[in-house]
Amino acid sequence: MVTDKMLEQALRYLTDPQQEASKARAAAEHMDDLTKTVLARLMLQSDEKSAAAKEMEARADQSYVVHLEQVKACREVDYMWRNRLSAASAIIDMWRTEQSSIRAAEKVR
Repeated sequence: MVTDKMLEQALRYLTDPQQEASKARAAAEHMDDLTKTVLARLMLQSDEKSAAAKEMEARADQSYVVHLEQVKACREVDYMWRNRLSAASAIIDMWRTEQSSIRAAEKVR
């Protein structure tokens, strides 16, 4: 059974005035977009001759590794919010089903 508290929390997530879920998604997408830029800048700094060698050096660079950790952190927040919103929608769907069942049972009486 869906409690009032569960329903209220679900509605809070879905109507979040600060738009935390949207901000998390935007941050994750921005970090994904930046990945190519970070890699390109590191490749331009390389003294290697071939493009493959430049890319290997760039991907091994500590600043690229740090960037990837930041991407991971942003994605974790994004996925957390996606999961919360999905769970909130499921809770509201369950509540609707319960309410419909209650109305149907009342008609039978």
